Amino acid sequence: MELDRLKQQMGAQLGHIVPTILKYKYALIVLLVGILLLYAGGGARDRPPTPQAQTEEAAAFELPAFEAQLESKLAQIAGVGRVELMLSLEESGEAVYASNIRQAAHGGEDNASYESTLSTVSDGSYGEQPVRIKETCPTFRGAVVLCDGAQDSRVRLAVTQAIHAVCGLGTDRISVIEMKQ
Repeated sequence: MELDRLKQQMGAQLGHIVPTILKYKYALIVLLVGILLLYAGGGARDRPPTPQAQTEEAAAFELPAFEAQLESKLAQIAGVGRVELMLSLEESGEAVYASNIRQAAHGGEDNASYESTLSTVSDGSYGEQPVRIKETCPTFRGAVVLCDGAQDSRVRLAVTQAIHAVCGLGTDRISVIEMKQ
């Protein structure tokens, strides 16, 4: 008997819960999806950064790699043939980082010294990275291109235009010369 009465009480309580769940079903779905996203997103934070991500962050302008890539693109121009490229830099690119400068006075204004520390930002639980204010691109001085098809004026024009578009050099700073057989 007591067992039957207990079942009836439980049924009555569940009878009140089910309509409440149905009434707020969309809110509960959003809540459950949010909880799942929090747990799923935490896994990416716990993993150390991949070596590829670290090298992409530390990648800087490398002239030989840039020249090789541009050579391969120039070689695909119709009539060019074999290509050798030499670029000269006016200025290499640089990165400017934020720093905190603090004046430390030692017995008067004449003896003041300055202390400078690099400003950093935390990148999660894996350390800190410096705050980059700006990054300048390299400035090219000129280009010399040796290619098989340089005797054709259309090839010289196409190579000159390609280098002008990529490097920003004026046509007076680009020499396209026929390669020795």
